[in-house]
Amino acid sequence: MDMEGALRARLIADASTAALVGSRIYWEDRPQASALPALTLSLPVDGRDQHLGGLQSVRDVQLQVDVWARSYAEKKAIKEAVIAALLPPQSGNGIRFQGATGINVTPLNERVETQMIFRDAIRLTLHFSNT
Repeated sequence: MDMEGALRARLIADASTAALVGSRIYWEDRPQASALPALTLSLPVDGRDQHLGGLQSVRDVQLQVDVWARSYAEKKAIKEAVIAALLPPQSGNGIRFQGATGINVTPLNERVETQMIFRDAIRLTLHFSNT
């Protein structure tokens, strides 16, 4: 499995995150009019460091997790669950995650017609390698 699939599987397998968003975790694009709450994942920076022997075995990527929720309280609970799920090292699906660092959260709430969509963008550095 690739890192993207392993990361999505990790979030779905996390009891706290799954209780809040289920399997509504998408890469890059949340389907239009899909149910909330949900998460979208993207890689704004996909690092590929090298040394004299080729590519480094451990990669550092900037991951952005967008939290989409119906209320401020729901958004806050999901944000905390996602951060807690990604912080510790963990191996699974052929990927060894070494933990996350450099966590920043930006609120991106928006009003769509008469409905408020509560949204946070969580940015962090994710360190991983193939097992």
